[in-house]
Amino acid sequence: MIDTRPLSIFTLRLRHERHVVHARQRARDIAALLGFEHQEQIRLATAASELARNAFRYASSGAVEFLVRDTTPQLFLISVTDAGPGIANLSEILDGKYVSRTGLGKGITGTKRLMDHFQISSSAEGTRVEAGKALPPAAPFVDAEGVRRIASELAKSGATDPIDEVERQNQELLRTLADLREKQDQLAELNRELEDTNRGVVALYAELDQNADDLRRISDLKTSFLSNLSHEFRTPLNSIMSLSQLLMNRSDGDLSPEQEKQVSFIQRSAAELTELVNDLLDLAKVEAGKIDVRPRHFEVPELFGALRGMLKPLLTGNSLELVFDAEPDLPPMYTDEGKVSQILRNLISNALKFTRRGYVRIMAQSEGEGHVAFRVADTGIGIAPEDQERIFEEFVQIEGELQAGVKGTGLGLPLSRRLTELLGGTISVVSTLGIGSTFQVTLPIHYRTPGAPSIHVAPAITRQGTGVTILFIEDNQETSFVHESSLKMSNYHLHFTANIPDARAVMKTLQPALVALDRFIDGEDSLFYIQEMKAAGYVGPVLVISVIDEEDAALNAGADRFLAKPVAPFKLASTIRELLVGHVSSTVLLADDDEATRYLLGEALTRLGYNIVEAQNGREAIQMMETHIIGGVFLDIIMPDLNGFEVLRELRRRAPTQSIPVIVHTSKDLSPKEEDELSNLGAIFFSKREFVSDPGSGKLREILAIAGIGL
Repeated sequence: MIDTRPLSIFTLRLRHERHVVHARQRARDIAALLGFEHQEQIRLATAASELARNAFRYASSGAVEFLVRDTTPQLFLISVTDAGPGIANLSEILDGKYVSRTGLGKGITGTKRLMDHFQISSSAEGTRVEAGKALPPAAPFVDAEGVRRIASELAKSGATDPIDEVERQNQELLRTLADLREKQDQLAELNRELEDTNRGVVALYAELDQNADDLRRISDLKTSFLSNLSHEFRTPLNSIMSLSQLLMNRSDGDLSPEQEKQVSFIQRSAAELTELVNDLLDLAKVEAGKIDVRPRHFEVPELFGALRGMLKPLLTGNSLELVFDAEPDLPPMYTDEGKVSQILRNLISNALKFTRRGYVRIMAQSEGEGHVAFRVADTGIGIAPEDQERIFEEFVQIEGELQAGVKGTGLGLPLSRRLTELLGGTISVVSTLGIGSTFQVTLPIHYRTPGAPSIHVAPAITRQGTGVTILFIEDNQETSFVHESSLKMSNYHLHFTANIPDARAVMKTLQPALVALDRFIDGEDSLFYIQEMKAAGYVGPVLVISVIDEEDAALNAGADRFLAKPVAPFKLASTIRELLVGHVSSTVLLADDDEATRYLLGEALTRLGYNIVEAQNGREAIQMMETHIIGGVFLDIIMPDLNGFEVLRELRRRAPTQSIPVIVHTSKDLSPKEEDELSNLGAIFFSKREFVSDPGSGKLREILAIAGIGL
């Protein structure tokens, strides 16, 4: 049978007043030996002192026993017993209501607050108080041997003179007072800061009062909410779509049919939520008068061609026909093509959703002087007369036989109306239940600014460099930061803009050697700008970067290369180098003092189509970089002469080799500090164990692709 009784460390009889001091001293010493921190030692010593003083003052034959109870966690117990008459008003004392004639009567209640464990029993035969505190998590486990060791240490130290103990208490009191003074100073500083804040709040309220009339308007509050909500949602939604696309592309391995189905559900849900968020954001911007109108010349047949390709995947089957019909000799329009496209997309997608068979016909023809009428006609379910105005209200969806199986935001038509009005046009609908509907959007051929709505332009970001200029057109600040970090080892002069109007202004003053264009800016397709740049005289390469992996669309629009987000740092650097220099080296340097490793890795890379050069040590590797055009390096860490870290630092220090991809290929187990250094130096880690277990396989190809070492 296991003995669960507490282990006794030390017992002290209370026969003299100095024994109360000894009880305090022993409590502190034992607490220190058990691993308690200084503050806890003082609390335990104070508890022992208070309980011992009560026993000595009000009773006789008292004793203090120090024990360890084997619980989880273990408890350090202070047990004080006496043979006195007991405590008649114990409940009143424990409730904190008793005040004694000789003191405050707070010794027991104060001790109870200091402890994790507290029990008290009192009768005419005497009183027993048991107070305890859990041992610290880092304290060693105390068994019988541990108790004997602690008792031995106590025997060596002996008892301290009461005067010395009082001096020690005074020192502890002074230290506590100093801590209180420090906290008081901190509180005073906090109060000063709060006063400054209050003055700022008062000033802010004064400013808010000046604009109270505008702030009380419900439309402004709704606009602010929608705008903030939409902006906060867009970045995580883009990340979800990007990550799910990576999974669908099998970047990290194949998916099972069930996994592919699950990821497709994630993509579909994210796309639907993105549509809702974009509509909310556009509504908020239109209502606030802060949306950009970017007029440009375009032909209606070209607009119809882009819409046909974009919306054709929405056709549900051969029973539904999508027809585009533009009147011959329509004059070019000068308005915001992106917003016209957005209006028509909303109308056409609605028509496709609610039309089972027949056709959806999109027509464009001249309407009066200086206007073009776009009509979207369908043979769908139609709209009741009483609902034909309600459909333009936000979040309104008319109940019907097809609505149960069709999801929507209820924002497409309200947004279309406001965008139409923003462009100076009108929108109307004619519909008959069971026969179909025709929506008409009438727009001026030439857009004229009515009241100059506010246009918010994000400030340009630049990073100075002595090399050629690269212009990034990217509306996501985090992505711009990633691109800048990816090229931090290069010497390019980087310039970042957040929208197309800013890019136009930059192109007038700078002559970039390369333009990197985000595919979608503020939710609109920006591929049109490629031809606009070239028409204005730009002859350099264009790199399109997008979360939507549609390389053909980018190349057909005139881009020279396409990269899907997220882009590996060296993939971006090597692609830019290829576009600027005109070629990418397919030569890979193997820097390793182990001949067998060089042979195996070289053979695998040769089968993949790479040229191989070898270096047996770090110094030779640096020399090879000076005499060869190297597309990438496999670098061992443990080498004679110079180790891998020294070689890597030297490569990053030299301008010609700053951006060359480096794969650290070693058997060494790297420490977290070493891993951080490799990451900061732009290197990728590839364990030799991974290569040996699967030589020349997909893992090697994957590492090469991540590093950006192309053929």
